[in-house]
Amino acid sequence: MIALFLVSAIFAILCYRYDPKSPSLRWVVFLLICSSLAGLSRAIVESFIPALNKNDMNFALLNTFLYSLRIFTGFVSIYFCPYGILMHAVVYSGRFTSKVIKTLKYILLIPIPFMVETTIYVPDIVPDFDSMLYWAVPYICIACIIHIYAYITEKDEKKKKSRFITLSLMFPVILTALILNYIVRAFNSSNQIWRYVVLFLVISFFIFIWKALGSGSLNGIKLRYEREAREKTSKAVTSGTSLLNHSIKNQIYKINSSLQIIQPHSHNLDASCQKAVEIINKSSNHLIEMVDRMQSQTQEIQVKKSNCDLSELMDEILNYVQKEIEAKCITIDKVYESNNYAYCDGTHTKEVFLNIIKNSIESMDKRGNIRVVITKGIGNQITVSLTDDGSGISEENLRHVTEPFFTTKGRRGTNFGLGLHYCYDVMLKSNGNLHIDSELNKGTTVTLTFPLKG
Repeated sequence: MIALFLVSAIFAILCYRYDPKSPSLRWVVFLLICSSLAGLSRAIVESFIPALNKNDMNFALLNTFLYSLRIFTGFVSIYFCPYGILMHAVVYSGRFTSKVIKTLKYILLIPIPFMVETTIYVPDIVPDFDSMLYWAVPYICIACIIHIYAYITEKDEKKKKSRFITLSLMFPVILTALILNYIVRAFNSSNQIWRYVVLFLVISFFIFIWKALGSGSLNGIKLRYEREAREKTSKAVTSGTSLLNHSIKNQIYKINSSLQIIQPHSHNLDASCQKAVEIINKSSNHLIEMVDRMQSQTQEIQVKKSNCDLSELMDEILNYVQKEIEAKCITIDKVYESNNYAYCDGTHTKEVFLNIIKNSIESMDKRGNIRVVITKGIGNQITVSLTDDGSGISEENLRHVTEPFFTTKGRRGTNFGLGLHYCYDVMLKSNGNLHIDSELNKGTTVTLTFPLKG
């Protein structure tokens, strides 16, 4: 049982460390704490107290403390676990509104206070497994149904894969706990077959570690080092580019200052020298414009969120690039649902739309099509999907398109390979997501997911 306590505690810390603000991960952590407390509860009576007795350290005060701790941890682990399983399913499914989730969080607690009266505490805690057949077992069964429904109805293939991995890891533990810990013990409370639940939990833990280090995920988890690596890269890009831009600007200003001295006397120069002065002036101005643009795309993004109508923001950007669209004879198909409000930063979101639309336009030669779909997802999300039939992106390049300074367009003009990196950063800071599907010579689909509420 010490193994159950330690494995569950480590599991909980890993999940919490990844993203303490994630609602679904909070419930995973809650469940793992319940599991850890179950291990501690059993370890007290099976390991700690016998060890103290063996070494003649069975002091009255210490025994009272351990007994109280045994009762508390046993009560919490047994009665709160089904509640946590159902709440996690409700939150992780994404099929319930925030108001419903908040209401269920309190309503589903109702059976637990009644268990205080029906539980036996002397000489040791004996949970009321008979009563739990009428609420705990249905809680777990409903949770399984919600998980399966969410998986079947998930349209995003990437999220569907994540849900499958989550179910693969959680279902063996949940179902064995349901059968061995709640159903079997209702008919025979002294039956020890429930200990096999520990085996499934340990197996799931090691599969989780393997998946998290590889390509899989649990509730979208990749171990935190990946996120931290991306954040460190972004910070390095920001600080390094700022330093470089500052140095370049200083040199350009020196050139401009010298030009200001020369230009009033340029009429004394011959034609070729006048032309050279004009070229230097244009080049320095162009360099300043490039440096300013690079700085704007690499500086730390500050997101100020409010309720924004995504269809209005999209139409504004489409009007802005109308001439480019007409020049290439590109058609635009728009499919908007009503009430397309999302919680985001309007200014940055427009810039994200602009970057993606421009990429689509540049990927097509003549007579292409861009399809824009804005639809409300199930739960608290709204999705913007932009699909073009342009040149597409190769599988190898697709892995790197959101990395800073990666570009397939060549180093021309003001293209620095920062557009999609900026878009990805904005979506993450907006508590949303950016996903790209593409096939070379067939086209690209960029899917943006926004929260309906903050």
